[in-house]
Amino acid sequence: MSSFSQRYPYVLNALVIAVTIVFVAVALVVGRATAAEPIELREGDIAPITFVASREVEVVDEIATNQARERAVNNTPAVYTIDPTRKTSVKGDLARFFDAIKDAAFDESAIPEPDPTTTTTTTTTTVPPDEEGEPGEETTTTTTTTEPPTTTTTLPRVDLETQIAEVQEKYATLDDEVVVLVSLYNDDLDRRAEEETEVFPLVEREVADLVDAQMDAGIRQGEAFNVGNALVQNPPRIFLPGLDAEQADAVRQAVARLVAETLVDNEFEDQEATAAAQQVNAETVEPVIRTFFAEETIVEQGEPVSAVELDAIEQLGLLVPEETTSRLAIAALGALAVLLAAFFLWRIAPGLWSEPKHFALLGVLLVLAAGVSRIPELIVPDESPELAFVLPAVMFGYIAAILYDPRTAVLLSVPVATFTAISTQDAALTMFAAAATITPVGFVSSVSSRRELRVAVGLSAVVLAPLAGVVAWLFIGFDSAPLAALFGFVGGVVAGLVAQGLLSFLENLFRVTTTVTLLDLTDRNHPALRLLEEKAPGTFNHSILVGTLAGKAARAIEADPLLAQAAAYYHDLGKTEHPQYFIENQFGFFNPHDELDPAESAKLIRQHVSDGLRLARQYRIPEDVANGIRMHHGTGLMRYFYHKALEADPGVDPAAFRHGGAKPRRKEMAILMVSDAVEGAARALAQQEDPTADGLRKLVDSVVGEKLEDGQLDESALTFGDLTRVKTALVEALIGYYHTRIPYPGFPTGPGEAPPALGDGGGPDL
Repeated sequence: MSSFSQRYPYVLNALVIAVTIVFVAVALVVGRATAAEPIELREGDIAPITFVASREVEVVDEIATNQARERAVNNTPAVYTIDPTRKTSVKGDLARFFDAIKDAAFDESAIPEPDPTTTTTTTTTTVPPDEEGEPGEETTTTTTTTEPPTTTTTLPRVDLETQIAEVQEKYATLDDEVVVLVSLYNDDLDRRAEEETEVFPLVEREVADLVDAQMDAGIRQGEAFNVGNALVQNPPRIFLPGLDAEQADAVRQAVARLVAETLVDNEFEDQEATAAAQQVNAETVEPVIRTFFAEETIVEQGEPVSAVELDAIEQLGLLVPEETTSRLAIAALGALAVLLAAFFLWRIAPGLWSEPKHFALLGVLLVLAAGVSRIPELIVPDESPELAFVLPAVMFGYIAAILYDPRTAVLLSVPVATFTAISTQDAALTMFAAAATITPVGFVSSVSSRRELRVAVGLSAVVLAPLAGVVAWLFIGFDSAPLAALFGFVGGVVAGLVAQGLLSFLENLFRVTTTVTLLDLTDRNHPALRLLEEKAPGTFNHSILVGTLAGKAARAIEADPLLAQAAAYYHDLGKTEHPQYFIENQFGFFNPHDELDPAESAKLIRQHVSDGLRLARQYRIPEDVANGIRMHHGTGLMRYFYHKALEADPGVDPAAFRHGGAKPRRKEMAILMVSDAVEGAARALAQQEDPTADGLRKLVDSVVGEKLEDGQLDESALTFGDLTRVKTALVEALIGYYHTRIPYPGFPTGPGEAPPALGDGGGPDL
């Protein structure tokens, strides 16, 4: 598998991306609600769910509106019209009544045969001249008039009782009225004879006026009796000259009773006009509006649905379920987020593109991010939106910054925010997720101890608190800010703890070297270091000092000091197999190389690299650190044994005395190579003479120059500027280590008292 990934990294990366897209789509889509079937609901049905207004809506209450219109119709007064023929009929009846009184006064049977007197009148009319001056014609008209020979005054009168009886016979409903009026008429006949003012015509006119007044005002059906009764109760005032008070009062009473008796209904309801008025009044009634405000319950589950509630539900579209986001669209957007992250990783870190494990790790993080983005919809109730700020998006900032680098961690904020937007469709949480992913990057990118990592977690949580509060203030409201800040802080702490647990798992699963891994490797209690300390104590002390030098030099050029230090600690791990062949472990013993052939010695020295790599695999030391074993000598020449071989055979091949490692490719490995050589050379120098600052500077320049000349640094990323800063840092570190000491009596101080220098090739002479 390893060889396949090395030969076809792009194919494997493409496969990893495809698998990541599938799992991200599943994480974003699975469990998402699908569109429900439309609800069938009619007026009077029982509500299957509680319907809540999604927005303010106004609905016409047809029932209330119809009731209001019915009240308007019922309250509309009937339209009445007066029938003029009824008054004409009444007045005709009264006229006949009066004629009956008059006719009853005379004996018509005594009237002789008429002997008419004929009178002829002739009239001549001359037409005026026309416009031309011609005289007009004359016209003669003859009129003949025949006059009766006698009048009523000449007829014999009937006695009063007979008159009364005759009239009462015709008008049986009238009693006293006939007596009074017949008597009044007879009195008038006497007044006429005496040429006095007659009263009876006045009564006739008054009766006619009373009828006009009453019937012109209109008498509705059933009201004639009441109108007549009122008239009888309050007789009209009539001026009756020549009558005494008693006679006048009797006449007024008679007139009132006569009119009351003859009045009839003449005002009738006009149904068409009434209906038209009702229609107008009904149309003027404004519709009754029922307003449902946003979030107001329209109808509770289990209650019957009224017409107005059904109308509101239909207007709001609550019977048709909301369209759910297309699963295909979700999957497509998730795929684009994955592709975008992969593309940017390829652009900003092309070295990682050739390592499928890095893409596989990125895929795992993206799938985790997609799954984490679903947390709010699972745990956050609608009434507590602040709880969503517990979203552990900050976890991915921790993990990416430690597993990769700060740039990759910042890049990861894009898919994390995208997945959060897809899952929550909430602008506040999307913004918070993006910012939370970036927040820990600045705190963990320079972590060099576990204590600093814990501090970084705490500081990130402290920053997340106001971030969550302000975002909630902006999108939800000020009242939500304190609670959102609390949940943001809690989420930051929990995410930090979870991230530390995941880091160990992911490091072991993908064999990735992280800051946490390096912190574990630089722990003096690591089993491999304890092995080195027990079996090769001199090498152990040498490795610790090389680690100090390498760490300081790495910091000088902003390389990874922890990686350089860890690689230095384990670079000579293979010497534990044969520690006696290395001079730093030969305290008080003879040097076995004095009795070995130079080629055999070179083979033993070269073997510590292969032994170290084997032990590195045994102790599960990451490849990035184990590269320090392979590269700390590179393919350098073991000069001590080579020159020793030259003394015996001038034609010896120098390739037989070169190390079998690889040239360093990273800055940290190049720094380790230089630091290892410098430490060995400085130790050899210190055994010969007291080191000085100038001497140490020359020594460092010599070692670096030799490595450059031999081409050992050709494949590293070190620049000449980097080398200058590295050399300065190494000189400063060596000066601090080899500072001047006070000579104690009895202690050897001369160079002759120190054993000759002999190493493994780390110094300039091997």
